[in-house]
Amino acid sequence: MKERYAFIVSDRTGITAQTMGQMLLSQFPPIKFKTVSLPFTDTVEKAQQAVVQIDSAVGESAATPLVFATLIDDTIRQIISRSNGVFFDMIGQFIEPLEKELGVESSHTIGSSHGVIDPEKYTSRIAAVNFAIRTDDGVHIGSYDQASVVIVGVSRTGKTPTSLYLSLQFGIRVANYPLTPADLDTGRVPRAIEKYRDKLFGLSIDPQRLAQIRQERFAEGSYAQLRQCQYEVSRAEALFRKEKIPFVDATAKSIEELATTIIHMAGLRRDLV
Repeated sequence: MKERYAFIVSDRTGITAQTMGQMLLSQFPPIKFKTVSLPFTDTVEKAQQAVVQIDSAVGESAATPLVFATLIDDTIRQIISRSNGVFFDMIGQFIEPLEKELGVESSHTIGSSHGVIDPEKYTSRIAAVNFAIRTDDGVHIGSYDQASVVIVGVSRTGKTPTSLYLSLQFGIRVANYPLTPADLDTGRVPRAIEKYRDKLFGLSIDPQRLAQIRQERFAEGSYAQLRQCQYEVSRAEALFRKEKIPFVDATAKSIEELATTIIHMAGLRRDLV
């Protein structure tokens, strides 16, 4: 079976359309999709160019292209909808019912969902990102008192990307600390982060998956050997349980899922900008 094209068309970044489109497509694992993003389709000319690209994909695949769109402008939306793809309007199908229910016409402002609505919150979010970078991987431990949560786990469990996502998306100040084999041998919370015990949140992972990730990163020595990974994960989870540190298995979870789980389990406040 040839790949089936899925176009993500938006008048701004396309983040919303891509998130929703990928979520829907993930429900059909037997089908292989080739996703094409067409952001900033905000003029008639760009819309017409997008239609040409969508229609040209018809000849490359035996299946009709799918088109996921978040387009505010009615004219642009109508142009895209007349392409030879199967059109999924992710904005229009909600706007009219909302207008009817709220008794107010929408602003039809392009890009308003990703604009800086609250400058103060935006500045706070950037500060949170800088904090996550500054305290990454056990650096500047003295600043951990400013953190809302400190993510701990053995090497390559996803601590850094999860920290950055939490800070960038929700403005949460997150630090992360790596549990080394020396730390795990003691069976206790490392002395360096002992006073932040109430802020700790653990990440675990399947040892086989961890070994695979480490092989890709650094295959020499015992670092990526399965036996070493099994030991570290086992000791880390034992530590979490003994010290009553909440933790989650990151093996099959996306960064988004991990972040949401941490927010929920740790009772963190999240600010959407």
